[in-house]
Amino acid sequence: MTWPYRHTMRVRYAECDAQGVVYFARYPFFFDVAITELWRERIGPYAEMVETGSDFVVAEMNVKYRAPALFDEEIDVLIDDVRVGETSVTFEWRIVRGDDLLIEGMLRQVCIDPATKTKKRVPDEVRAGMA
Repeated sequence: MTWPYRHTMRVRYAECDAQGVVYFARYPFFFDVAITELWRERIGPYAEMVETGSDFVVAEMNVKYRAPALFDEEIDVLIDDVRVGETSVTFEWRIVRGDDLLIEGMLRQVCIDPATKTKKRVPDEVRAGMA
């Protein structure tokens, strides 16, 4: 797969404040939608991985707000880079409207055993899917 991974969305009314601007806390949700689609395409359904004994939890997130998205605009969520460590996966992402950078961020997730909630090695299928 080539990077960046692109997921196009349209801003819905429910995601905006009274001024028609996307509410700041919605942007990480947009990224979550894109990562879910990337995961489904490259690895398979997330629930299947959890059933086999691996899950991921957010350990760190950074969001930089550059410009607002507005109601009914089409935006692209781009995952620019994915780095897989021993027990974590780090995503570099941004949201754009055409050539305009709106948001940029980073998310690090740690792999855990769902039963014990303890850290564990990232599964090989995740490593292969994010290569």
